[in-house]
Amino acid sequence: MPQAQERTRPFPADLIFFDNDGTVFDSSTGVLTAVQDGFREFIARHGLDLPVPTIARIKELTGTPNTVFFPAVLPPEVRHLAPDLREACLRHEVEAIRTTGKLYDGAREMLTELRARGKKLVLITHAGVEYLTATAEAFGYRELFDAMYHVGLHGLADKPEMITHALDAMGLNGAPLVAVGDKAADIAAGKAHRAACIFCAYGFGTEADAAGADAVIHAPLELLALVK
Repeated sequence: MPQAQERTRPFPADLIFFDNDGTVFDSSTGVLTAVQDGFREFIARHGLDLPVPTIARIKELTGTPNTVFFPAVLPPEVRHLAPDLREACLRHEVEAIRTTGKLYDGAREMLTELRARGKKLVLITHAGVEYLTATAEAFGYRELFDAMYHVGLHGLADKPEMITHALDAMGLNGAPLVAVGDKAADIAAGKAHRAACIFCAYGFGTEADAAGADAVIHAPLELLALVK
């Protein structure tokens, strides 16, 4: 994983976009194994003989939209059953969020401090409404973020569209932006809007995901020194 890039001056930011899993929410605490539990329920229900996805594979796919994630763990001949798999996994995921899930150490303090500095904070996630709602309720996201976007909200399909919608809705087109996340899609979404992009090395991404990032952090609180 890349080391933190040297940065002598913080990035200006009126609005900061955050990914969820691997950035703010530590879904390794039970949610990844919940996906495995949902997969087992699914294959038992359909009488299938399929290997359960490994934690490494689930981490690799975490952050992709549901329309990508669930077909990707199924062989082509049963990919039409992906909606059933999603439904089975979601029940287990929501339960894990509410019972064993947690934010990364320092994440709440970091977000609270940024809001105290007057920054606008927006969560953007490829998760669906049910997953985001469970996470938001469990961890008080409505007190931490000015807005939250998920796939399907306002018909939005990806993170660049979410950023566009947020900028329009908040009247901040042209404002200095920062995008924070642990996957290549987060960096690409930020770059599409000329945001300074900060990669979270403590999340689920790889060195390849970090390519193009303007800075790298290894813990949430490190972000405070990188934005002004």
